[in-house]
Amino acid sequence: MTLTQLRYALVLKKHQNFKKAAEQLEISQPALSVQIQKLEDEIGIKLFNRSGSPIQVTRDGDLFLIKAQEVVNNAKQLTTFAQELNEDYSGSLEIGVIATLAPFLVPLFSHAIQKDYPNLQLVFKEQTTEVIVNGVRSGDLDVGIISTPIDVYGIQSIPLFYERFYMYSSESGEGSNEIKLEDINYDRLWLLNEGNCFRDQVNDFCDIKSIRKGKKFIYQSNSIDALIRIVDTHGGMTILPELTTLSLNEYQEENLKVIHGKPKAREIGIIVTPNYDKVRYVKLLEEYIKQNIPSHMLKKNDYEIVDPNIQMD
Repeated sequence: MTLTQLRYALVLKKHQNFKKAAEQLEISQPALSVQIQKLEDEIGIKLFNRSGSPIQVTRDGDLFLIKAQEVVNNAKQLTTFAQELNEDYSGSLEIGVIATLAPFLVPLFSHAIQKDYPNLQLVFKEQTTEVIVNGVRSGDLDVGIISTPIDVYGIQSIPLFYERFYMYSSESGEGSNEIKLEDINYDRLWLLNEGNCFRDQVNDFCDIKSIRKGKKFIYQSNSIDALIRIVDTHGGMTILPELTTLSLNEYQEENLKVIHGKPKAREIGIIVTPNYDKVRYVKLLEEYIKQNIPSHMLKKNDYEIVDPNIQMD
Protein backbone atom coordinates (compact mmCIF):
# COMPACT_ATOMS: atom_id res chain seq x y z
CA MET A 1 0.00 0.00 0.00
CA THR A 2 1.37 3.42 -0.95
CA LEU A 3 0.37 7.01 -0.32
CA THR A 4 0.02 7.41 -4.07
CA GLN A 5 -2.54 4.62 -4.21
CA LEU A 6 -4.48 6.17 -1.33
CA ARG A 7 -4.45 9.54 -3.06
CA TYR A 8 -5.64 7.96 -6.31
CA ALA A 9 -8.51 6.24 -4.49
CA LEU A 10 -9.57 9.50 -2.82
CA VAL A 11 -9.63 11.35 -6.14
CA LEU A 12 -11.68 8.52 -7.66
CA LYS A 13 -14.11 8.77 -4.75
CA LYS A 14 -14.45 12.49 -5.39
CA HIS A 15 -15.22 12.17 -9.13
CA GLN A 16 -16.90 8.72 -9.16
CA ASN A 17 -15.54 8.40 -12.69
CA PHE A 18 -12.23 6.87 -13.86
CA LYS A 19 -11.84 9.26 -16.79
CA LYS A 20 -12.31 12.43 -14.72
CA ALA A 21 -10.12 11.13 -11.90
CA ALA A 22 -7.34 10.17 -14.33
CA GLU A 23 -7.50 13.62 -15.93
CA GLN A 24 -7.06 15.33 -12.56
CA LEU A 25 -4.21 13.01 -11.63
CA GLU A 26 -2.67 13.41 -15.10
CA ILE A 27 -2.30 9.68 -15.63
CA SER A 28 -3.98 7.22 -17.99
CA GLN A 29 -7.21 5.44 -17.09
CA PRO A 30 -5.58 1.98 -17.29
CA ALA A 31 -2.81 3.11 -14.95
CA LEU A 32 -5.36 4.39 -12.45
CA SER A 33 -7.40 1.18 -12.70
CA VAL A 34 -4.30 -0.94 -12.10
CA GLN A 35 -3.30 1.00 -8.98
CA ILE A 36 -6.83 0.86 -7.52
CA GLN A 37 -6.96 -2.89 -8.16
CA LYS A 38 -3.55 -3.39 -6.50
CA LEU A 39 -4.74 -1.47 -3.47
CA GLU A 40 -7.94 -3.49 -3.20
CA ASP A 41 -6.03 -6.77 -3.58
CA GLU A 42 -3.59 -5.84 -0.82
CA ILE A 43 -6.14 -4.69 1.75
CA GLY A 44 -8.71 -7.36 0.85
CA ILE A 45 -11.54 -4.83 0.54
CA LYS A 46 -13.54 -3.86 -2.51
CA LEU A 47 -13.50 -0.07 -2.40
CA PHE A 48 -15.66 0.67 -5.44
CA ASN A 49 -18.65 -0.88 -7.13
CA ARG A 50 -17.83 -0.50 -10.82
CA SER A 51 -21.06 -1.97 -12.21
CA GLY A 52 -22.96 1.32 -12.50
CA SER A 53 -22.34 4.85 -13.63
CA PRO A 54 -21.26 6.80 -11.72
CA ILE A 55 -19.22 4.23 -9.81
CA GLN A 56 -20.15 3.92 -6.14
CA VAL A 57 -18.01 3.65 -3.03
CA THR A 58 -18.84 0.49 -1.08
CA ARG A 59 -19.79 0.64 2.60
CA ASP A 60 -16.44 -0.81 3.70
CA GLY A 61 -14.69 1.34 1.13
CA ASP A 62 -16.22 4.49 2.59
CA LEU A 63 -14.95 3.62 6.09
CA PHE A 64 -11.51 2.78 4.72
CA LEU A 65 -11.25 5.98 2.71
CA ILE A 66 -12.15 8.14 5.72
CA LYS A 67 -9.03 6.77 7.43
CA ALA A 68 -7.07 7.05 4.18
CA GLN A 69 -7.89 10.76 4.04
CA GLU A 70 -6.45 11.21 7.52
CA VAL A 71 -3.26 9.38 6.49
CA VAL A 72 -2.87 11.51 3.34
CA ASN A 73 -3.46 14.69 5.34
CA ASN A 74 -0.85 13.66 7.93
CA ALA A 75 1.64 12.92 5.16
CA LYS A 76 0.97 16.33 3.68
CA GLN A 77 1.98 17.87 7.01
CA LEU A 78 5.45 16.37 6.63
CA THR A 79 5.93 17.92 3.20
CA THR A 80 5.13 21.37 4.58
CA PHE A 81 7.01 20.99 7.88
CA ALA A 82 10.28 22.39 6.54
CA GLN A 83 8.36 25.30 5.06
CA GLU A 84 6.76 25.91 8.46
CA LEU A 85 10.23 26.38 9.94
CA ASN A 86 11.08 29.03 7.38
CA GLU A 87 10.48 32.36 9.11
CA ASP A 88 10.01 34.33 5.91
CA TYR A 89 6.58 32.71 5.35
CA SER A 90 7.35 31.96 1.72
CA GLY A 91 4.64 29.33 1.31
CA SER A 92 0.95 29.60 0.44
CA LEU A 93 -2.36 29.40 2.21
CA GLU A 94 -5.58 28.29 0.48
CA ILE A 95 -8.52 29.93 2.25
CA GLY A 96 -12.23 29.34 1.70
CA VAL A 97 -14.50 32.23 2.78
CA ILE A 98 -18.30 32.34 2.76
CA ALA A 99 -19.86 34.78 0.29
CA THR A 100 -21.66 36.86 2.93
CA LEU A 101 -18.31 37.63 4.53
CA ALA A 102 -15.54 37.62 1.90
CA PRO A 103 -16.15 41.03 0.20
CA PHE A 104 -16.33 42.81 3.55
CA LEU A 105 -13.62 41.03 5.55
CA VAL A 106 -10.79 40.25 3.12
CA PRO A 107 -10.12 43.90 2.11
CA LEU A 108 -9.73 44.87 5.78
CA PHE A 109 -6.57 42.83 6.39
CA SER A 110 -5.23 41.49 3.08
CA HIS A 111 -3.21 44.60 2.18
CA ALA A 112 -1.51 44.72 5.58
CA ILE A 113 -0.48 41.07 5.57
CA GLN A 114 0.76 41.30 1.96
CA LYS A 115 2.85 44.35 2.84
CA ASP A 116 4.44 42.69 5.88
CA TYR A 117 4.88 39.24 4.29
CA PRO A 118 5.40 39.76 0.54
CA ASN A 119 6.54 36.15 -0.02
CA LEU A 120 3.36 34.66 1.44
CA GLN A 121 0.78 33.67 -1.18
CA LEU A 122 -2.82 33.96 0.02
CA VAL A 123 -5.43 32.31 -2.21
CA PHE A 124 -8.97 33.33 -1.22
CA LYS A 125 -11.89 31.31 -2.59
CA GLU A 126 -15.44 32.57 -2.13
CA GLN A 127 -17.49 29.41 -1.58
CA THR A 128 -20.51 27.99 0.22
CA THR A 129 -20.18 26.63 3.75
CA GLU A 130 -20.59 23.03 2.59
CA VAL A 131 -17.89 23.34 -0.08
CA ILE A 132 -15.51 24.98 2.42
CA VAL A 133 -16.04 22.30 5.08
CA ASN A 134 -15.50 19.50 2.57
CA GLY A 135 -12.48 21.32 1.14
CA VAL A 136 -10.84 21.63 4.56
CA ARG A 137 -11.54 17.98 5.37
CA SER A 138 -10.14 16.76 2.05
CA GLY A 139 -7.07 18.99 2.18
CA ASP A 140 -8.06 21.03 -0.90
CA LEU A 141 -8.24 24.03 1.44
CA ASP A 142 -5.83 24.78 4.27
CA VAL A 143 -8.39 26.74 6.24
CA GLY A 144 -11.95 28.05 6.07
CA ILE A 145 -13.58 31.19 7.43
CA ILE A 146 -17.27 30.59 8.09
CA SER A 147 -20.08 31.18 10.54
CA THR A 148 -19.50 29.00 13.61
CA PRO A 149 -19.89 27.12 15.95
CA ILE A 150 -19.84 23.91 13.96
CA ASP A 151 -20.21 20.29 15.03
CA VAL A 152 -18.95 18.28 12.07
CA TYR A 153 -16.69 15.23 12.09
CA GLY A 154 -13.08 16.04 11.23
CA ILE A 155 -13.42 19.80 11.80
CA GLN A 156 -12.46 22.08 14.66
CA SER A 157 -13.17 25.80 14.87
CA ILE A 158 -11.29 28.80 16.25
CA PRO A 159 -13.58 31.77 17.08
CA LEU A 160 -12.46 35.06 15.56
CA PHE A 161 -15.12 37.73 16.14
CA TYR A 162 -18.82 38.42 16.48
CA GLU A 163 -21.06 40.26 14.02
CA ARG A 164 -24.23 41.83 15.34
CA PHE A 165 -27.29 41.78 13.06
CA TYR A 166 -28.92 45.04 11.97
CA MET A 167 -32.02 45.85 9.96
CA TYR A 168 -31.51 47.87 6.79
CA SER A 169 -34.83 49.54 5.92
CA SER A 170 -36.11 52.13 3.47
CA GLU A 171 -39.13 52.65 5.70
CA SER A 172 -38.90 55.48 8.19
CA GLY A 173 -40.81 53.84 11.03
CA GLU A 174 -41.84 57.20 12.42
CA GLY A 175 -38.27 58.22 13.07
CA SER A 176 -37.49 55.25 15.31
CA ASN A 177 -33.99 53.81 15.21
CA GLU A 178 -35.26 50.46 16.48
CA ILE A 179 -37.49 47.80 14.99
CA LYS A 180 -39.24 44.85 16.57
CA LEU A 181 -39.14 41.51 14.79
CA GLU A 182 -42.88 41.07 15.25
CA ASP A 183 -43.45 44.35 13.41
CA ILE A 184 -41.60 43.27 10.27
CA ASN A 185 -43.72 43.09 7.13
CA TYR A 186 -42.32 39.86 5.66
CA ASP A 187 -43.75 40.73 2.26
CA ARG A 188 -41.27 43.63 2.25
CA LEU A 189 -38.28 41.65 3.58
CA TRP A 190 -35.54 40.71 1.11
CA LEU A 191 -33.36 37.70 1.93
CA LEU A 192 -30.68 35.55 0.37
CA ASN A 193 -31.39 32.28 -1.40
CA GLU A 194 -32.57 29.29 0.59
CA GLY A 195 -29.73 27.05 1.70
CA ASN A 196 -27.42 29.97 2.42
CA CYS A 197 -26.02 29.69 5.95
CA PHE A 198 -26.75 33.35 6.73
CA ARG A 199 -30.27 32.97 5.33
CA ASP A 200 -30.81 30.00 7.66
CA GLN A 201 -29.70 32.06 10.65
CA VAL A 202 -32.16 34.83 9.77
CA ASN A 203 -34.92 32.24 9.42
CA ASP A 204 -34.12 31.07 12.94
CA PHE A 205 -34.65 34.34 14.71
CA CYS A 206 -37.38 35.69 12.42
CA ASP A 207 -39.45 32.47 12.35
CA ILE A 208 -40.11 32.91 8.63
CA LYS A 209 -42.44 30.37 7.03
CA SER A 210 -42.90 31.28 3.37
CA ILE A 211 -41.14 34.57 2.79
CA ARG A 212 -41.82 34.81 -0.94
CA LYS A 213 -45.45 33.74 -0.93
CA GLY A 214 -47.56 36.27 -2.82
CA LYS A 215 -44.63 38.40 -3.96
CA LYS A 216 -44.85 39.79 -7.48
CA PHE A 217 -41.15 40.66 -7.66
CA ILE A 218 -38.70 37.98 -6.58
CA TYR A 219 -34.93 38.47 -6.59
CA GLN A 220 -32.84 35.40 -5.83
CA SER A 221 -29.30 36.27 -4.83
CA ASN A 222 -26.29 35.15 -2.81
CA SER A 223 -25.00 38.73 -2.56
CA ILE A 224 -25.68 41.02 0.38
CA ASP A 225 -24.58 43.98 -1.75
CA ALA A 226 -27.37 43.13 -4.19
CA LEU A 227 -29.95 43.08 -1.39
CA ILE A 228 -28.84 46.52 -0.23
CA ARG A 229 -29.30 47.88 -3.74
CA ILE A 230 -32.74 46.26 -4.01
CA VAL A 231 -33.83 48.00 -0.79
CA ASP A 232 -32.42 51.30 -2.09
CA THR A 233 -34.33 51.04 -5.37
CA HIS A 234 -37.46 48.97 -4.61
CA GLY A 235 -37.91 49.73 -0.93
CA GLY A 236 -38.51 47.25 1.86
CA MET A 237 -35.86 45.95 4.20
CA THR A 238 -33.15 43.34 4.67
CA ILE A 239 -30.94 42.11 7.51
CA LEU A 240 -27.23 42.88 7.55
CA PRO A 241 -24.30 41.47 9.55
CA GLU A 242 -22.15 44.18 11.09
CA LEU A 243 -19.13 44.17 8.76
CA THR A 244 -21.35 45.00 5.79
CA THR A 245 -22.44 48.21 7.51
CA LEU A 246 -18.87 49.55 7.43
CA SER A 247 -19.10 50.01 3.65
CA LEU A 248 -22.38 51.96 3.66
CA ASN A 249 -22.32 55.59 2.58
CA GLU A 250 -23.66 58.43 4.72
CA TYR A 251 -27.11 58.27 3.14
CA GLN A 252 -27.36 54.51 3.54
CA GLU A 253 -26.29 54.65 7.19
CA GLU A 254 -29.55 56.48 7.91
CA ASN A 255 -31.41 53.31 6.89
CA LEU A 256 -29.79 51.19 9.62
CA LYS A 257 -31.99 50.14 12.52
CA VAL A 258 -31.27 48.24 15.71
CA ILE A 259 -33.25 45.04 16.21
CA HIS A 260 -35.26 45.30 19.43
CA GLY A 261 -34.43 43.00 22.33
CA LYS A 262 -31.29 41.07 23.21
CA PRO A 263 -28.73 41.76 20.45
CA LYS A 264 -28.44 38.88 18.02
CA ALA A 265 -25.13 38.09 16.32
CA ARG A 266 -23.25 35.46 14.37
CA GLU A 267 -19.89 34.05 15.41
CA ILE A 268 -17.23 34.03 12.71
CA GLY A 269 -14.46 31.51 13.06
CA ILE A 270 -11.60 29.73 11.34
CA ILE A 271 -12.08 26.02 10.66
CA VAL A 272 -9.26 23.50 10.31
CA THR A 273 -8.74 19.76 10.69
CA PRO A 274 -7.76 18.56 14.19
CA ASN A 275 -4.14 17.89 13.22
CA TYR A 276 -3.83 20.66 10.66
CA ASP A 277 -0.53 21.71 9.17
CA LYS A 278 0.68 25.26 8.46
CA VAL A 279 -0.04 26.09 12.08
CA ARG A 280 2.08 29.25 12.08
CA TYR A 281 0.45 30.43 8.86
CA VAL A 282 -3.04 29.97 10.27
CA LYS A 283 -2.01 31.78 13.45
CA LEU A 284 -0.67 34.66 11.36
CA LEU A 285 -3.96 34.85 9.47
CA GLU A 286 -5.89 34.89 12.75
CA GLU A 287 -3.73 37.70 14.15
CA TYR A 288 -4.09 39.94 11.11
CA ILE A 289 -7.85 39.49 10.98
CA LYS A 290 -8.20 40.42 14.64
CA GLN A 291 -5.88 43.41 14.28
CA ASN A 292 -7.87 44.90 11.44
CA ILE A 293 -11.51 44.68 12.48
CA PRO A 294 -13.25 46.95 15.01
CA SER A 295 -12.02 45.92 18.47
CA HIS A 296 -15.51 45.69 19.99
CA MET A 297 -16.30 42.85 17.56
CA LEU A 298 -13.69 40.63 19.22
CA LYS A 299 -15.88 40.30 22.32
CA LYS A 300 -18.95 38.13 22.61
CA ASN A 301 -20.59 40.75 24.84
CA ASP A 302 -24.17 39.86 25.76
CA TYR A 303 -25.05 38.76 22.24
CA GLU A 304 -27.40 35.91 21.49
CA ILE A 305 -25.36 33.83 19.06
CA VAL A 306 -27.58 32.52 16.28
CA ASP A 307 -26.88 28.90 15.33
CA PRO A 308 -25.68 28.62 11.69
CA ASN A 309 -27.45 25.23 11.43
CA ILE A 310 -24.58 23.47 9.69
CA GLN A 311 -25.71 19.88 9.26
CA MET A 312 -23.23 17.62 7.51
CA ASP A 313 -21.99 14.06 7.91
